Amino acid sequence: MKLDGERLTGAAAALVGLIAFAESLRLAEDTLTGGPGGRLLPATLGLIVAVLGGAVALKRTPGRPGVASAIPGGATRVVATLAGLAAYALVFERLGFLVSSSVFVAVLLLLYGERRWVVVLALAAGAAGATYAVFARWLGVPLPPGILGP
Repeated sequence: MKLDGERLTGAAAALVGLIAFAESLRLAEDTLTGGPGGRLLPATLGLIVAVLGGAVALKRTPGRPGVASAIPGGATRVVATLAGLAAYALVFERLGFLVSSSVFVAVLLLLYGERRWVVVLALAAGAAGATYAVFARWLGVPLPPGILGP
């Protein structure tokens, strides 16, 4: 078995998953309602990461073909996405959740090749609206209203 970057990454992920699982066992499991406590999610995710990382590290790869070249403009898209995230963080409070999220999703759609404006606008507004409905309305997470609020 040859130790290449893929196997090394899988082994590292398995190790991180096992550490996360071990650390999650230190969390309290008791709850007021008797349901699953704060340990369940981190322990489960740690085990999932460990198992999947181990699978990547141990999988057989007979005669793997060479790695395909990167998509043209991929590095530019990564840098533009990171710049968009930074801009999103800067205007989030001022413009509010709905406006800044809609603009951010629209910019990403355009950046990654969508050219139909109806699709861009519908997906941007729909994604921001659905996220707002889940977090602000259903879960009660306060989101900044920005220019749309008081």
